[in-house]
Amino acid sequence: MRGSCLAVLIAALFLMSCCAGTDGDGNGNDYDQTTVLGTLNLFLDVWNDGDVDTYENLLDEDTFTFYFDPWDIQDHGLPESWDYEAEITAFTNLFDAIGAENVDVQLDFSSVSEPEEGTDTYKVEGIPYIVRVQVEEEDIIYRAQAFLDLQLEKIDGDWVITDWWDRVTYLLLADETTWGAIKAAF
Repeated sequence: MRGSCLAVLIAALFLMSCCAGTDGDGNGNDYDQTTVLGTLNLFLDVWNDGDVDTYENLLDEDTFTFYFDPWDIQDHGLPESWDYEAEITAFTNLFDAIGAENVDVQLDFSSVSEPEEGTDTYKVEGIPYIVRVQVEEEDIIYRAQAFLDLQLEKIDGDWVITDWWDRVTYLLLADETTWGAIKAAF
C-alpha cells in the first residue's frame, strides 16, 4: 500500500513538472527538425497524434534501431532490438488498433540542451516518460513509466533519430510495463 501511494505521488509530481503536451498545433506542424528540441517535440507530437508519415521521417530508415530494456528481453522474451521496419509496423498497428485518442505520451525535456555548433551526432539520455494506452474493447490500460535515451544524427540539416533505448531504472509496479513492451504488443 505504501509503495502504491509513493508511486502515485511520484507520478503526480512528474506530471506537474513535465510536458503534459506540446506547444504544437497537434499535427506536428509547429516544430521542425533543424534543432534537437524541435525534433524531440515533433517526436512527442507524432506519438500523441498517431502521424505515421511524420514518424517515418523522424527515424533514419537505414540505421534506426530500437533497443528493448533487458527486463523485457529476460521476462517477456522480446528481442534485444528491432529495426526501422519493425518500429514503423508496431507504431502503425498500435494506432490502427486503438486510435490516437487512446494514447497519451508525456516526456520531460527539461534537461535537454542543444548540441554545440558543428555537432552532427548527439545523444540525449535519461528522458523520463509516462505512456498510457487504453484498449477499450478489452478493458485494458497499459501504463509505462521509465526513461528513454535517443541518439540523433544531423542529415542534410535535419536531426533524425538513429537509436532509441528503453530503460527501466527501478522495479516496475504490478500494473506497469515499458514503452517497448507496449509497442511489441501490437
